Amino acid sequence: MNKILGYFYKGLGKFLDLLLTFLIVIVNIAVDLFSAVRRFFLYIISMGGCLIIFLLLNPFAWRGLARNEWLSTLIVLAIFVPILGNVSESFLKYAHYVVTEFFYDRADHYLLGKENEFENISGYGRAYWEKKERERIKAEEEKRRQREEEYRQRFEDFGGFTWTTFDDFSQFEEFFRQAGYGGFYENQGGSYGNNYGGSYGGTSSSGGYGFKDQYESACDTLGVNYTADKYEIKLAYRKMAKKYHPDLNKEEGAKEKFQKINAAYEFLNDTNVEMYKKMTGTN
Repeated sequence: MNKILGYFYKGLGKFLDLLLTFLIVIVNIAVDLFSAVRRFFLYIISMGGCLIIFLLLNPFAWRGLARNEWLSTLIVLAIFVPILGNVSESFLKYAHYVVTEFFYDRADHYLLGKENEFENISGYGRAYWEKKERERIKAEEEKRRQREEEYRQRFEDFGGFTWTTFDDFSQFEEFFRQAGYGGFYENQGGSYGNNYGGSYGGTSSSGGYGFKDQYESACDTLGVNYTADKYEIKLAYRKMAKKYHPDLNKEEGAKEKFQKINAAYEFLNDTNVEMYKKMTGTN
């Protein structure tokens, strides 16, 4: 009798496993498909500009849209399927875990004599959310580890310092933020001037107004030629940063100089170096 019950639970678990997996795949495909349709409509609207807005405000346009059942249905689906699909996917994943764990556990109980992990199905529901919480914590720890590794590598670029200067990573992270590094990690590829006194605030790698002047000003800050390559820039940066580092240089204005050096180095990235060379014909 136990064998029969065991195979029954195992077969039922396998069937529900395949069914719920199939439904999750279908929901994923639907969400991806209608998300792409929504992006397409938004692109058309952005390209149409004022004309599209005029049509949307025109009652005759709405009447025409209402008459076109195919188009109106597609628009409604593009709006609601991605939202409802994400909710449905979360529920299906929850149901998949709970149902399969419950029936497979019961099958192992009757076929292999194992003790049931939980007495009822609600216990597997709690186990699912505990599993999700562990995954969330693990992901956060991984992000922190990667961020710590970035700081560590950046710190080692200075040379002459030891990681053990700080009791823990939080002190090291706070030190870098106070020294002017916070903006680099929070705004990569963005405006450097927000964190470094505005020296290069209006420029990014897109090459806006004054790019040439700001590029040459950054080179002057690091003391390199305007035609310097990335290796020369990095070498000059290390020397200057070490000279004006707030931990080593206690002179008045050293911290501000250090921040300006850092801003200049971040501005002189590979993209901007290449852009300047093309602009001035120094390739």
